[in-house]
This record gives sequence, C-alpha cells and structure tokens, in this order.
Amino acid sequence: MSDDLADYLDSIDAHLVGYLDEDRNISVGAVRHVQCYVVVLLQGLLVPEHVHEDWPDFFPLVTAFVLAYGSPRLGHLARRAAIFEGDGDEPLTDYDRVFLARLLAELQGLLSRRER
Repeated sequence: MSDDLADYLDSIDAHLVGYLDEDRNISVGAVRHVQCYVVVLLQGLLVPEHVHEDWPDFFPLVTAFVLAYGSPRLGHLARRAAIFEGDGDEPLTDYDRVFLARLLAELQGLLSRRER
C-alpha cells in the first residue's frame, strides 16, 4: 500500500509526498498533526474553512489516510460527510462529526500499532 499511497499523494501534489516516512507510509508526525486538527474541528474551535487556510494539506492527507488506512466504515462515513464539499464555512453536520470521531479513533489506532 505504501507505493500506492506515495503515487496517490504525488498525483495530487508532489510536495505531499513529504508527509511520508522512509518506508513510504504516512509519518507519525503527519498523523499527529492531522489528529490535532480533527480535535479542534470536533471541539468547534475552527470551521473547515479555517483549517484549509491554516493547513491546506489537511484535507488531501485525510483523504489519503481514508484510502490507504481507513476501515470500510470510515470510507463510507467519508463519502457521506459534507466536510469535503462546499466552501467550508458551514457548521459541521452530524455525519461530519461521526466521520471525524471515527477518523480520530482510527488515527489513534494507527499510532498505537506503530508504537509497538
């Protein structure tokens, strides 16, 4: 999967490959950074528009994570979430919140597996 992930990120924007580690997996630092933004979104401290302004790579990395590491349930929730649509200043929908909560759990699961 790591080569597919690298190819996917490179096809979006070559600089996104910089978020991969030496094994061509998403780096622990990138996962933690995504986690922080997911938490502030869930807490309502930022709206998606502000996340995009602050860190434009967030949404492409979340999409890449869902495709490369996400469970089928996370993929289903991502397709139903409105967070990837619109201009980003709308409040989060219930699907957005469920998606972000599941994403947070799966990000933590990946970190736990890597720390073993």
